[in-house]
Amino acid sequence: MMKPIRVLLAEDHLLVRQGIRALLERIEDVIVVAEVGDGLDAVRVAREERADIVIMDIKMPGLNGLEALMRLRREYPSVRGINP
Repeated sequence: MMKPIRVLLAEDHLLVRQGIRALLERIEDVIVVAEVGDGLDAVRVAREERADIVIMDIKMPGLNGLEALMRLRREYPSVRGINP
């Protein structure tokens, strides 16, 4: 059995976040561990939840998605980021 892939959704638009989550929940071995609406929360929650993949919007309040991913990658090189 494969280890579940832990995904964090970082998107400031609730409807987009809900849509992405609905799609991910259909995939076996994928777990959405958290959802956040800004870049600062994305960095904090990714650390706490030990996400394997962060699906991150580029334009978000607090800290843009690119900077948030760069911070995460410095601390956790194994984290992968996807910009929808």
